[in-house]
Order: sequence, then C-alpha cells, then structure tokens
Amino acid sequence: MTSSTTPSEPSAGLTASPRLSIIITNYNYAKFVASAIDSVLSQDEAVELIVVDDCSTDNSRDVISEYAGRVTMVFQEVNRGHGAGFNAGFSRATSELIMFLDADDCLLPGAIKTILSNYQPDVAIYHYRMRYMDEAGTLSGIHPSPAMPLADGDISEQLRSAGRYHGTITSGLVFSRRHLAHVMPMDPEAFRQGGDGYLSAVVPLYGASRSFEAPISGYRLHGSQHSRFSSAYAKRSRWCIAHDAERYRAIREHSNRLGLRVAADLGADDPDNIHERLVSMLFAPGEHPVEGDSIKQLAHRSARYEKGHATGMRSLFAYIFWELFGLLPESGKRRLMSWKIDAKSRPGWMRYLAKRLRAGG
Repeated sequence: MTSSTTPSEPSAGLTASPRLSIIITNYNYAKFVASAIDSVLSQDEAVELIVVDDCSTDNSRDVISEYAGRVTMVFQEVNRGHGAGFNAGFSRATSELIMFLDADDCLLPGAIKTILSNYQPDVAIYHYRMRYMDEAGTLSGIHPSPAMPLADGDISEQLRSAGRYHGTITSGLVFSRRHLAHVMPMDPEAFRQGGDGYLSAVVPLYGASRSFEAPISGYRLHGSQHSRFSSAYAKRSRWCIAHDAERYRAIREHSNRLGLRVAADLGADDPDNIHERLVSMLFAPGEHPVEGDSIKQLAHRSARYEKGHATGMRSLFAYIFWELFGLLPESGKRRLMSWKIDAKSRPGWMRYLAKRLRAGG
C-alpha cells in the first residue's frame, strides 16, 4: 500500500520540456485495463505510467502484473475508492504534468504529444474534449459537445460565486503537479467516487485554466459505470446532490486558505445541481435530501436557465419541453423527464428530433 503523503512541491524553475505522469485507477475493470495501459505505452512520447488497483475482486491484478517492469504498479491493500486511488498514484508521480486516466477509457494516438506541446508553466488545469467509445472500442461523438465552450482563463471567481463551470471529466483533464500539491491528498471518504469532481473544483482556485478542442482520450460507455446507475434516476441524483455538497465544501475550504471570498449561497444558481434536485423530487420525493424544495420551484428555475442559454432549434425545444412539463400531471412529468435523462427510453420521434438538434448544433 502506498503512502498518501503529498509530494514536495518542485522548485519555481520549471523545465521547458515537461514530463507527463499518467495514473490509471482501476477497480474490477479487468476487461478494459489492458486496453488503457496499451493506449499509453503505444504512444510515441515517453511517459511515467502508474497503475493503481483498488483491491479488485476480478483478475485485474493478473492483467496488470503482465506489465511488470514497464509500469509502476500500486496494489492497494484495502478498497477505499476513487479518491484514495488518486492519492496513491499522485504520491508516486514525479512529472510536471499529471493525468488521471480511468481504467475503462484510453488515450487516442498522439495524445501525449498534444498534451506536452500545450504545456504552460503557469497553467493549473487543462481541459480536453473526448471521443465517445463503445465497449468494443469503436469511437463516435465528442464529449463534452463542441457546442459547449470549455472554461478558459481565470475561473476562480466563477467557482466561488456559482460553484461550477463548463469543463470535462477525468480522462479529459491534465493538471500541473505544482498546483495539485496544494490540494492533495483529497479526503478519500468524501470523494470515494468522483475524485475528478474535487480536483476540477479546487485546482482552478490556485491557477489558470486552459481548454483545447483536440480530443485526447476515448470515453467508454458501458452498463457498469457508476455514473449511469441504469434507470435509477433518483438514486443517481441523490449521489450528485451529495457530491456537489462536498465540492462546495472544498471550494469554501480552499478559498478560505487563500483569503478569497465565497458566495454565502454557493450553488444556489448551479443549473446542474438544480436539475438533479428536480429529478430527485420527481422520482423519490420521500428520500429527497434538500429541505424546502418543490417540483414547481425547481422546474421554474431549470426552465429559466435552459431557455436563456439555448440557441436556435435547441431554444425552441427547451421552450416546448418546459411548457409541456408545466401542463402535465406528475406521472407525465416523470415520463417526460425520463426521456430527457435517458436516450434509450425515448420514443422514436424524440430520438429523431434529438438527432436533428445535434446535427444542427
């Protein structure tokens, strides 16, 4: 088991030719982890590769052990989750740039060269697009959608006032080790899942963000992902609400360290959080964790945001959706929301309309 102590911060004189450490965190992804490792080792650029296994119960460790001598293997003694895996990998990393790669994802060809070429000493966090990928590895669309601009520049104030910005997720993020040293190790219990949510919430408080359109990784979609929860909408939403609460707490904690002001109602206008609270109220009102919420109030706030930020056909779709939502009984509201959340549940006409909307941006 590795120590989770924070590495000493490198000296101010950073090298002009950076190195990259990639940390693959794995739990029961024996089916995919070899593909993730191979996608890194097959790159043309040198890299420090660290593979952390979080006490898998499948044959992941046998698969990882086949790479002995080519990767640094970290086998956790106790299953502690995503955040603890990040901590364990970071404690071994030595490069100026750090990337956390989920074991079910992969790097695209040329990714490391792209990452290294975009290095800037003062940048704390880099956001890249990703390609969707199915279980067989076939690539498809782009995540996040190219229609959504990614955060760029100084986003500290936005984090401290709204609690969120438009960014990406684990395998599309690259960090400065110098800036990560300010925020690691993370609380492994608070971020047993969603360690990337913690890092993307606090690292920009310490330095600038840069975003690039070139995809660097494949984001694999499959049925066992934590983020999908099949059709258990309320369960997923309650997890998101709790995760947001920990993110907001971390933003306040690090802002206080830096002497920066934070909005007293941090997250009050976070559209993603409002959406998850609406879903929770719709599908499991008796288990909803936020006092004072109502479906009417949350729907009004979601509608106001979506209508105000959508353009073109998307604006028309948002208007129709929320007008219809307001007219339907609760059973109809749940059906409409399930179509919005889960593409597979949509009737044919809605799938066709969604396809047209995506094509038209």
